[in-house]
Amino acid sequence: MAEKPILTQVHEAGDGKIFQITMNRPEVHNACNGEMAKYFLEAWMHFRDDNSLTVAVLHGAGEKSFCAGADLTALETLASGLMAADKPTANELENYAQNNPGPMGGSRIIQHKPVITVSHGYTYAGGLELFCHGHIRIAEPQALFSVACRRWGVPLVDGGTVYLPRLLNWGTALPLIITGQRIRAQRAYEIGLVWELAKKGKGLERALKLAQQICAAPRDALMADLASALHGSHLPLKEALTLEARNLYPVATSESMKKGVARFNSGERFWVT
Repeated sequence: MAEKPILTQVHEAGDGKIFQITMNRPEVHNACNGEMAKYFLEAWMHFRDDNSLTVAVLHGAGEKSFCAGADLTALETLASGLMAADKPTANELENYAQNNPGPMGGSRIIQHKPVITVSHGYTYAGGLELFCHGHIRIAEPQALFSVACRRWGVPLVDGGTVYLPRLLNWGTALPLIITGQRIRAQRAYEIGLVWELAKKGKGLERALKLAQQICAAPRDALMADLASALHGSHLPLKEALTLEARNLYPVATSESMKKGVARFNSGERFWVT
């Protein structure tokens, strides 16, 4: 029996669990068709809804690619409900925009738990969009990044026009979006698209190590700070500070903070490397 186009694996890590998601169509550079989108949506929702899972690691199978985007030979299987309609009504179009989880499977779901994406090769079009869903983004030196769909007239509809300007800035994101220019991992690192460069062949290993460190951190403060950053970044300053301030009491009275402070006072020291 052929393996599924999305593979998942759970790793125990101290007080938490790492949810590894592998895009598994290496023969087509992990390009996404309808079947892969279905399984990715299932995996993405499972991570979102299962409180026992702490951090997700998303990567691509094979030697060459993270993900090359939508499988252009199978476009009819992506967003098929919308595209199958002869002439969608305005209500149908708006319902799709409001409620559909995304052509590549769950790309419009916002994760409020840490996500690490790691690329070791082609990270193109929809694949670049998925890469941007990582709160921590790692790449090996040979990785390549591009809004490659620009060449074929296919739009960014899995978060690219949303995440790229927020992660980078207008001056950096717009040239990538407009030109589709390919950049290498070093350049992606310089502009902030990649947070850390790993050694060749060591990207996934590095991602899992970081995931283990995340699992070792007291949970309540980590999740509260991530939520504050996600929800407050585009609020006016006063509103963002108010949002952050609401975290003080529930986190300060949590068992995880009490235990963390007790460990510090007992002499334990912890530094992320």
